[in-house]
Amino acid sequence: MQRLGDGSWVMSASDLTVLSQCPWRVARVTDQKLGKDVLAPAIDDPMMHVVARLGLEHEGRVLSLLQEKLPSVREISYDRDVDPQDAPAWRDNIITSSTATLEAMASGVDAIFQGVFFQETLPDAPFRVGFQGFADFLVKTDAIWEVWDTKLARSAKDSALVQLASYVDQLDQLGVARSPEIRLILGDGTHSIHDVTEWIPEYLEQRSTLLDVMHERIKDPDPTPWGDPRYIACGTKGCPACSEQIVLHDDLFLVAGLRRTQREKIRVAGYPTMSAFAQATRNEVRHSIRGIGLEALAQLHLQASLQVATREHPEGRPAWEVMTASMLDRVPAQDPGDVFFDFEGDPTYQEFDSEGQPIGALSHGDESVWFGIEYLFGMWGEGLPSSQPGDKFYGMWAETFDQEKQVLEDFCALMEQRLIEHPAMHIYHYASYERTRLATMAARHNTASNTVKKLLDGVLVDLYPIVMKGVRIGLASYSLKALEALYFEPGERTGIAGGGESVVAFSDYLAAKQHGAHEEATLLRKSIIHYNRVDCYSTEALRDWLLGIRPERA
Repeated sequence: MQRLGDGSWVMSASDLTVLSQCPWRVARVTDQKLGKDVLAPAIDDPMMHVVARLGLEHEGRVLSLLQEKLPSVREISYDRDVDPQDAPAWRDNIITSSTATLEAMASGVDAIFQGVFFQETLPDAPFRVGFQGFADFLVKTDAIWEVWDTKLARSAKDSALVQLASYVDQLDQLGVARSPEIRLILGDGTHSIHDVTEWIPEYLEQRSTLLDVMHERIKDPDPTPWGDPRYIACGTKGCPACSEQIVLHDDLFLVAGLRRTQREKIRVAGYPTMSAFAQATRNEVRHSIRGIGLEALAQLHLQASLQVATREHPEGRPAWEVMTASMLDRVPAQDPGDVFFDFEGDPTYQEFDSEGQPIGALSHGDESVWFGIEYLFGMWGEGLPSSQPGDKFYGMWAETFDQEKQVLEDFCALMEQRLIEHPAMHIYHYASYERTRLATMAARHNTASNTVKKLLDGVLVDLYPIVMKGVRIGLASYSLKALEALYFEPGERTGIAGGGESVVAFSDYLAAKQHGAHEEATLLRKSIIHYNRVDCYSTEALRDWLLGIRPERA
């Protein structure tokens, strides 16, 4: 949403998406734009920049296909840099582009790229508010117009369909003959076509709810407080409006594994903060909180208590407690052939043929499009064919689907030979990603299936369920990087901080290589390998920590 310099407002379909995700965020952003001395901080997610770039590339491929197929495709220009504080200039700018869109529809063109909509005043709104929209494509068939949008997703999402319905509503306001159907061109190239009739009422209902929230905030001179029951908070780490407030208010959202429904039940019982919940006795918690199973409640209470204990002693290691000793017995005995394994993968990666169509064709009769590549198979262990003598890390790199197939075969051959030399060895990893992707790649490339099956049937050991069921740890997250506080010294992990940054670095590496920036590409590749190396080493350190805390048997 935007608030113009003259005090009027302009909403868009993306505001409805935010509303569906987190009403609290909408209320907070509205308060900020009203100048109530609050801030809804923005989270700069590097991965979103990659997704945005890939989205533009996908849009560009669809544009090229339309330009080849249709006699006339017109692009509408719009200056996005005009300051909304200069309300007259901002309105003149968008009215010029929306007028150009309407004129193009009347001119005989076959399709419009980046059509602009602007409705200066929404009907029956309780305050002065308009609507702006930007349609990827408006395509004419038999003198009627159909709204198209490009999305990287592999299936149609409700928010995308509501967005398209908002553009159809604008065509109706303009009296333009339009199709009863809307169309999403998905990341795999398929066209997902829907009847817009059922989505226009949904759009109008969501729009009404949004306007009600905004109007409430306009009438209230004070900012809405955290916990206001009118505005549900999503409580997710990726929400910029929630993440700051959760910490400031010691909210129950801090408790690892706690669901929003459980949070409400604990709050109703009189424990609004993590500290209050943790400091209550087990009997108090059991007798006062309703609607949560006793075992689940005991687990949540212990989790909160350990997190508070960790917070009160920041100089030490996180607090922890063994929950199920038998789970720790599932960690196999150490073997000289053990390997600690971690993939680096890009879930957004695709390859395209000369006509811009995404590549697929798994096996005969399967026309699925391929998404995602494992660009680094990282291993840590004794006697691996590392580049440096004595180095326990070995990485196998792939940056195309053909190379991924070869690396999978080489990895499986290496593990087969290692199993001959060390029949009691295991391959350790953390969380299910490695198991899932090995099976996917074997099917994708129709290769190494027997070896992958052998690895999945007892050689691979996932430490994640052992941790989750065997130990309670006083940390807000059970990710591998969070657990490193148990066994790493401060500063032991350097460089890339997370998997998302690794994906961004890989995307930047491919771009640098394509543009001949070889020095930059080399540095990016080294940073990814270093990150993966630490992950593999960390997996070994976690395995050793689990062995170290296993209770001795009498």
